[in-house]
Amino acid sequence: MLPLKALVPAFLALHPHGPASPLDWKACRQGAPDRVIIACTSIVDLSGVNDAARAVALIARGSAYAAKKQPARALEDLRQATLLDPRNPDGFYALAGLYGRQGDLEQAILAYDSVIRLNPKHVLALTSRGYARASRREFDLAIADYDRALKFNPRHAEALRLRGAVHGLMGDDAGAIADFDQAIGLNGRDWSAFFNRAIAKDHRRDYSGAVADYDAALRLRPNNVAALLGRGAAHHHMGALDKAIADYSLAVGLAPDNAQALYNRGTAYANADDVERAIADLDRAIGLDGSNALAFLNRAGAYRKRGDFERALADYDRALQLKPGLPQAIAGRKLALERLRN
Repeated sequence: MLPLKALVPAFLALHPHGPASPLDWKACRQGAPDRVIIACTSIVDLSGVNDAARAVALIARGSAYAAKKQPARALEDLRQATLLDPRNPDGFYALAGLYGRQGDLEQAILAYDSVIRLNPKHVLALTSRGYARASRREFDLAIADYDRALKFNPRHAEALRLRGAVHGLMGDDAGAIADFDQAIGLNGRDWSAFFNRAIAKDHRRDYSGAVADYDAALRLRPNNVAALLGRGAAHHHMGALDKAIADYSLAVGLAPDNAQALYNRGTAYANADDVERAIADLDRAIGLDGSNALAFLNRAGAYRKRGDFERALADYDRALQLKPGLPQAIAGRKLALERLRN
């Protein structure tokens, strides 16, 4: 399964207090990042502004710096805001989002802890902390966070989709599908929900159901390579090799250096007894990723069909070096040796 989709927390309702003009506060609250930074700086620098108001301006300015891809300045402002007003959950929430985007999940979780301590019903913080915990493979804790978020907002489609993804990672495909069903019912344009439900259905060998969900995902993102590969694989499992090859070919056209797409198409060609095309694709796949034992195994099979038993034997040997004890390689190698001896 694809990695879970990152949450980028939305920011934020400001509540100004202090002597700054209404115009300054309006500009600090909204607009292009450069305009926000100028307006918020004028508030931060005013001597008569109290700590709570200065913290609000710092949160807005820090978020504008983050939008401008200046994380050091953003971090400085947001940390200062949480020190000036540790009772304002908005500062910790923005800080958590920044840590998360930087990949510092431990600090992100600590900041979300502070948000939730100040506001136990903060659904976005619970959902975001669940994502961070899932990214650390703390699946039980992630599920607990999604459960709490959904207790406060049962119609939160994002929390449902993310909980479904974690159920899938835990091997609970039925639970995943149930969550994705609800998420799609609430948001029928959630590409990721269709995509991940297709994966769960594929795991349950509901290949026609998986194809239907990949179709829906591809209507939303027509050129998505992962969805094309997934639909191709479902067609492949059903024996619809022409449809599988068509999907794999679309994927290869979009991503010519995608070793998985070339491997999949090469395997489908081999299954369709199109030996030369199979070998050509598997050659390219191995050139891009020489660690895939199955690519050597399948190319060996194609060589055997062509009657090139020496090359088949070499590929079986390479497959066994990469994956010792691979039963198909052991059996295939034995057959290739017998043909060479005869």
